[in-house]
Amino acid sequence: MTTSERAPIVRVKIEEGKAGLFYATSPDLRGLLVAEPTLDALDAAIPQAIANLYAACGTEVVVMKAKNDDPQFYPWVAVPAAVARRAIEGMADH
Repeated sequence: MTTSERAPIVRVKIEEGKAGLFYATSPDLRGLLVAEPTLDALDAAIPQAIANLYAACGTEVVVMKAKNDDPQFYPWVAVPAAVARRAIEGMADH
């Protein structure tokens, strides 16, 4: 697997602000800041925000939730789109 085929984990920290909004930031992905009025809306917006930040750096990714073992962070996986396409094609061949 090359560097461009690695699927990094993006740990996301969620906090409730004083203005009634929920905020998501990440120590792993500089520039990630998502604000929404509900946790459900925040959860729905996080993958697109992660994908947009990777796209701004020239990398297309498919973002999905990972298993959560850390009580302070919510992990997401940014799978390079080429890797995801190959996996889907491989599943179709079986």
